Amino acid sequence: MKQLIFFTFCFIGLYSIAQSPINRVEGSPYPSSSQPDTLYVFNDELFSHEELLLLQSIQGLCAKTEPKIYRDKGSGSAIWIQDLADNYGVYVSSEMDGDIESVLSLVPDNVETYILCNLNDNSSNVANSLCGPLHAIAVTPSLQQLVEENGYTQLMDVRERDEQWVLDNYSDLLNDMIVTYQREDKSLFLGDYSILANALHFYDDIHSSTTENAFSRMAPNSILNGWGDDEYQTIAKASQYSIGVHPADWGFNLSTLTNFNAETIQHVSSEEPDTQENTHTVCFLMSDGDNVQWMLNLFAEDSRWFGSENRGLMDVGWTVPPALCEIAPTVMSKIYDMAESTSAGKDYFIAGPSGHTYHFPELFPELEASCELMDSYMEKSDLSIVNILGNSYHDSVFHPYLKQSNVNGLFYYDYSDYSKMKGKMDCYALKPVISARYNLWGGFETCESLAQKLNNEVRDPYSVEGYTLVAVHAWSNSVDSLLYVRSLLNDGIRVVAPDDFVNLISKNICEKELAHQPELEVVPNPVFDEIRLRVRGVTCSNYHIGLTDLGGKKITCDLTATQTIDGWIFEGSMELLKEGAYIFSFECDQGAISTKLFKYN
Repeated sequence: MKQLIFFTFCFIGLYSIAQSPINRVEGSPYPSSSQPDTLYVFNDELFSHEELLLLQSIQGLCAKTEPKIYRDKGSGSAIWIQDLADNYGVYVSSEMDGDIESVLSLVPDNVETYILCNLNDNSSNVANSLCGPLHAIAVTPSLQQLVEENGYTQLMDVRERDEQWVLDNYSDLLNDMIVTYQREDKSLFLGDYSILANALHFYDDIHSSTTENAFSRMAPNSILNGWGDDEYQTIAKASQYSIGVHPADWGFNLSTLTNFNAETIQHVSSEEPDTQENTHTVCFLMSDGDNVQWMLNLFAEDSRWFGSENRGLMDVGWTVPPALCEIAPTVMSKIYDMAESTSAGKDYFIAGPSGHTYHFPELFPELEASCELMDSYMEKSDLSIVNILGNSYHDSVFHPYLKQSNVNGLFYYDYSDYSKMKGKMDCYALKPVISARYNLWGGFETCESLAQKLNNEVRDPYSVEGYTLVAVHAWSNSVDSLLYVRSLLNDGIRVVAPDDFVNLISKNICEKELAHQPELEVVPNPVFDEIRLRVRGVTCSNYHIGLTDLGGKKITCDLTATQTIDGWIFEGSMELLKEGAYIFSFECDQGAISTKLFKYN
């Protein structure tokens, strides 16, 4: 009887795991169904490419109700399926592996037809777009007889169709929150997720009319999965439509991995770092963590990166997409579990560019709403620092991020040169914005040249010059590269993780800069037309501003006011003002300040 009760309890426990709803933050764009208790594993090497296209479509269709299929290509995929078996109550079966006809037995009951397409051309993208909304499997001519013998009938032949035809005829059936931008020769990747999401799966030149049509139908703060031939142009174009990008072109199994719940908490010490006198403090941050397909594939097992046995010998900063907590939550949880935290060093993650998606903030019309959604992902994924990659070091870019409760600081890289701002730093109350001072990257710094420059930096923890953020190019460097740099550093050069770096700057720089009296910054001065006045060091809501000439005569000025986390910003036009000198004043119950500005025509 006890054995029966125990078995029943275990069965109910596993059943409850499988049937539990998939957790999503409010406003999440990521589709979900239910958590599986059984997954059939298929090794890519045992199937032809045509068979994998069919298998991928079945995988996506199954995931609409409950995932059943997992593709194993070795590398990271082997780690994640073992984790699902060990920690999430998933029964893993290989009984159908290598037999494409057996895979047909997994097709959902509501799917009775197929879409005929070719492999790796426009028609395979068409099939990946339409299999979801039309409930059909993707079949190439070599498999047509097999599927018909198994009772499936042809719904349509799309071998002469392209993605613009899909938009012209089926746009109303497609998801306006998820779009896949995927070259035709990568048709065996991301298709399952496109089918789960009913997403347009397309590729064309980033400036083509098809791309314009595809992007213009998307809702604000929607998601693009995939990649283009030109990184800058792809991110810029998507950003202009308020579409955030997940580099994911070699991604697979996403329709399965997204349908799990997992705890995503970093396992690191919360002990506050001490300030060490006469030191220069350095933080190394590995690039490209926004790259979802890298996280899924090589990142965790390659000895250059998280597969290194030398992690934990020094502090290393890593970037990760906060939305991984919903795209592949068990993967994020496993990576966090793998992180080292020892007396010698730790791994610490921050949000990759530029928040929960890769975008250029200065080009993103819906940045405020994007940052509000990002804040939910920051909390869910236990992140507190955001790496921004953009083209404008400006507080109009920073403020939407900094006012979020789960953001403690920003690391800024300029797209043209990650270290373009040469270590420039600004504090917004106790939240710092820190730009990279150096790039560890071919064409910029070598390990030796970087170490030499760090050894010559200012050793003062109370000075902006006493801190250096190093942007580490992931593709040309490794954990061992960083250990080598550290071995070349002199005494007094201190290496810390990103959280300690921000905490030290907040305590030793930002807290010191908090004004007891307001500070006033005018840009530009002299002014020709548009002006921007920033008051820092006040939190008052009631204030008075004024503009007078040098004789005290009041001048009417129409300025737009925006409250920030540490003051106010006033912006407007001075075009009609006569040439000359003027006094701008600000006053509230926390203090008063004024400054002279000059108007030139």
